[in-house]
Amino acid sequence: MSERKFIVIAITSPDSYPDEAGRIENILGNGEADLVHIRKPLWNKEKTSELLKAISEKFHHRLKLHDHFELLEIFNLGGVHLNSRNQYAPLGVSSVSKSIHSLKEIEEWKDYDYMTLSPIFDSISKQGYKSSFDLTELKSLIEGKNLIALGGVSPNKFNLLKYYGFKGAALLGHFFPSKPLMI
Repeated sequence: MSERKFIVIAITSPDSYPDEAGRIENILGNGEADLVHIRKPLWNKEKTSELLKAISEKFHHRLKLHDHFELLEIFNLGGVHLNSRNQYAPLGVSSVSKSIHSLKEIEEWKDYDYMTLSPIFDSISKQGYKSSFDLTELKSLIEGKNLIALGGVSPNKFNLLKYYGFKGAALLGHFFPSKPLMI
């Protein structure tokens, strides 16, 4: 039996990013990530829609929204990601994931495609956002669950995350650093 693929998720910067649509297309097109989460908590529906229009339709099924779930059907996107701002998925959504931040939330596991747990390591993108988990303690709690590590994650930590039972990693600061890389 083959081992399940380790999923890599890129999460957009909450701010505007130079040539963001092009950056998202490169990340997906080059195989750097399997999915991109569009996380723009301060953007209105129109601005989010503009970004989605600028991304080639061939990648839309690999995008998940954190806000403005009504855009899901307009753009035929890959699903929604629940968070403190948006706690319920619209009816009929085929792919739902959720952000969690505590051991208690792992124990209250629901039937999501996956959940992102953070911060696993000290954050790259959020100043002062420190890790609050012991990986050894997490190992038995996450067994058999589709838990994605978030917070301070970079590719050099993937093997460690696999060892402790994570099914994937979500990265923001690696893909969208606070000082944009010149591409």
